[in-house]
Amino acid sequence: MSSIEFHKSTPDKQLNRYKDDLAFFVKLRNSVISRYSDKIDFKKYEGQIQKLIDTHIPTEGVVKLTDLVNIFDKEAFEQEVEKVVGKAAKADMIASRTSKHISEKMDEDPAFYKRFSQLIKEAIDDYLQKRINEAEYLKKMEEIMEAVLNKTDSELPDSLKEKEVARAFYGISLEEFESKIEDKAELAMVSEGLALKCDEIIQGLKKVDWSKSIDIPKKMIFLIGDYIIDEVRDKYELKLSFKEIDKIAERMVDVAKIRYK
Repeated sequence: MSSIEFHKSTPDKQLNRYKDDLAFFVKLRNSVISRYSDKIDFKKYEGQIQKLIDTHIPTEGVVKLTDLVNIFDKEAFEQEVEKVVGKAAKADMIASRTSKHISEKMDEDPAFYKRFSQLIKEAIDDYLQKRINEAEYLKKMEEIMEAVLNKTDSELPDSLKEKEVARAFYGISLEEFESKIEDKAELAMVSEGLALKCDEIIQGLKKVDWSKSIDIPKKMIFLIGDYIIDEVRDKYELKLSFKEIDKIAERMVDVAKIRYK
């Protein structure tokens, strides 16, 4: 955007057009950022835009844009959603803000957040393809947001419901072995055992600043790998290379580095 200079010779009609265009831009910008959590960097334009606003647009006609409300601030976020007109627009706002939260937290529990990211995409596609109406779209987005906020997953074994970090290990295990173990019950059992063992190994070795150590994470990966070889690969006769085993163990430890500071 280039700067716009207003001279004394500017005709009133042209001046009014600039005012209208600028007012429309401000309104559109606020709407897009609010509805879609837009991340476009407007900072390089802010000085020019604010100067035009201050000079040519009545202050009572401009709404000052505030920081995006985090979905964890439920009351404030609900108030923000209520200001949006239309069920589809409300659903879009919830979807974009929930997706933003998911992208920020993805490394903490990759499998969990990937699943809900996919559910958001599917719901949006269902709405765009007219498989669901606006009310159903909004309801789905509200349910997904609640599940993400509360970290609820109905498929979790009881042994993991109170172990938040082990739940992340469980999700990784499901992802890694779903193509190798066809029986769903067996897959869940293997994943539950591996998740609990990973948590036990990591809890037993971690100490202050352990993630900055070279030896401790290596030992964790080695012990987790040993367990996978004995209790998963050999026990269930799976085709698993040492490279694949190391990758699974490394994924577990990478999550632990974030979750167990």
